[in-house]
Amino acid sequence: MEKMRLAVLPCRVLPKTSLTINAPLVGLLRLYVDRPQTNLPAGFVWAEFEPKIMAAEADARAEAKKRLKEREQLTYELDLPKQKMRLEKEIEEARRQLSLMEMLATNSVTTPSLLNLTGLRDRPLKPEALQRARDELKVMEENYRYLCATNLVVLGIDLPALRLELQRHQLEFERHEAQARFKMPFAGQLNLSLQVAEGVSEYPVNAGQELAVARDLGVILLRVPLADASWSTLAAEELSALLNLPDGTKLAAPFAFKKLERFQMREEVIYYFQFPAGECAAATRLVGADLSCELWLNLGQPARVVPKLALVLHQPAAFQNRRWQEGLAQFSPGARVLVEGQTDLAVVVPDNNATP
Repeated sequence: MEKMRLAVLPCRVLPKTSLTINAPLVGLLRLYVDRPQTNLPAGFVWAEFEPKIMAAEADARAEAKKRLKEREQLTYELDLPKQKMRLEKEIEEARRQLSLMEMLATNSVTTPSLLNLTGLRDRPLKPEALQRARDELKVMEENYRYLCATNLVVLGIDLPALRLELQRHQLEFERHEAQARFKMPFAGQLNLSLQVAEGVSEYPVNAGQELAVARDLGVILLRVPLADASWSTLAAEELSALLNLPDGTKLAAPFAFKKLERFQMREEVIYYFQFPAGECAAATRLVGADLSCELWLNLGQPARVVPKLALVLHQPAAFQNRRWQEGLAQFSPGARVLVEGQTDLAVVVPDNNATP
């Protein structure tokens, strides 16, 4: 034989992913599914807390966003141009006044009409007044440059701060919405933990209460704990699991992966086998079931599969300590145990030897 049944072991049929969903809030939960178990596409909203309140909050956020947009449009199209025009006129007037004042400061002969144009009544013109006029013009020009750079803080309007505040409220709403709304994380089966009553769609729930279990049935696995630690030294890719169903159907699953899992304060080597896509539909009906499966091994070379019981009955004295290699050497020199299974041995016998 080139393969042997290594053992018959307990196993459990599991989906690729099984996600338990608990309530993060206290409140009234509205269900959008009416069956305890149903298949749903990814992203389907199957329940949410207080949908009317959530809808009202969403409308408020949309209205706030609309008002801010209108405010920005009004500011950029009306307030900002108006303020620029006002500042331009003030700067022009301030420059004219400063030119006259500088002329007065350097001209010793000044007519009354020229004094009236500058608004000055007393002579001589003080240097402090001239410097103050220059400083005022500089401030006006600086404000104008800020406005041209659309720095609306000059107008007492901080649109970036308003946008950040609106964004903060939006993120807070989205976080609250994500907690209050339940979507299928993947295409699969939803099993409600609530006791669903016909015609009832709203149920009071407490924080932490289990609401449902979502299962991804696109991939079905077989979980098999190894009874013998020595089998973990075998080539895992040569292992496969076989389920024998009552109707005679056989479902084979090749090795997928293995990992250490903690069980009752100790760690065990757990092997997982994955059913081919064509057999997922049949295996889906067994999800959650505890069964027995046959663990098979590809030997890699031809060998004779001999029942342990047959060897013991043939030579009781040779195998009384269950030292199979030593016992074989007593009546079949050159024979060696290739693999020890639960009830059988894979034995390699030289061609010139007789069958044990």
